[in-house]
Amino acid sequence: MSPYPKEVKAKILLHRRIGQDYFRLQLACPEIARSARPGQFLMLRINELQDPFLRRPFGFSRIYPPREKKRRPTDEGAVEICYQTVGRGTQLMTQLSEGGRLDLLGPLGNGFWNAADCRRAILVGGGIGVPPLLAWAQELRRPGEKRKKGPRPAEPGEVVFLIGAKNKDKIIGVSECRRWGIEAQVATEDGSLGTKGTATDLLERELVTGRHGSTVIYACGPYPMLSKVAQVAEQFDLPCQVLLESRMACGVGACLGCTVKVREEPPKKEGPDSSLPPPDPNSGTEGEERSAREGGIPLISEAPPFRYARVCKEGPVFDARRIFWD
Repeated sequence: MSPYPKEVKAKILLHRRIGQDYFRLQLACPEIARSARPGQFLMLRINELQDPFLRRPFGFSRIYPPREKKRRPTDEGAVEICYQTVGRGTQLMTQLSEGGRLDLLGPLGNGFWNAADCRRAILVGGGIGVPPLLAWAQELRRPGEKRKKGPRPAEPGEVVFLIGAKNKDKIIGVSECRRWGIEAQVATEDGSLGTKGTATDLLERELVTGRHGSTVIYACGPYPMLSKVAQVAEQFDLPCQVLLESRMACGVGACLGCTVKVREEPPKKEGPDSSLPPPDPNSGTEGEERSAREGGIPLISEAPPFRYARVCKEGPVFDARRIFWD
């Protein structure tokens, strides 16, 4: 987690509809873009009237760190989020105008981490869970080498993006994958585009028919989908990182309103475990845990080996083996 989240007034650079009920919002905020990582998120205040009262959490779909040469508006430092209109708050967001300003707090949480010996990445996104994976896909396809004509596109099969939704109008992210040289496979529940089925059906087919040595799975989407992805990853003995979507009130771990039951440590495997995230010194303190127990809040369980982790503070990205999916 970034040790110093920033509260900033960000200028709206772009606001576009990108699909049925889906919108793309590009925000100029160099203070956040400078340290943001794929998998992290920001808390957005929709308006100055404090109605809705609570901020809304949104994961980064693109991150544009500040550049020395300022050729485009995003070169100053910007981030992108995508949202789906599902309630009053997001309906109000559709009225936001380019050039206006929004109050943001971020970056927050812990994002994806690079697993050692990962030679192939499979990204599994469902519905509005696709955008947060786009920022990670963009980073995975460039190994750090610099070229005059931009980042190196992914090698065939190096990064595979499996995208699922109810119908073709809810499929997003395919054009970005094509532009970045990433293989994208699509599944829709009604068969209107791609394979008829779900993103997890694509995952099982990919692992059964394809190579999966030194593969890491990254997933974001509805909870049942993530549970199935974790099950498939366990079946094939592959490391898996999941980005949990959760309702949040504060986004900084204070309200304890977004907890998830986790194992203290994932099940042990033979050899070094490269799927674990680096330790997070900001994930909690003994004082916080003691205070929670005294207040009757089950932040820490009475008996090992499980406890309740805050999605906003220790997540939103977790090792899938640590989650109790029941």
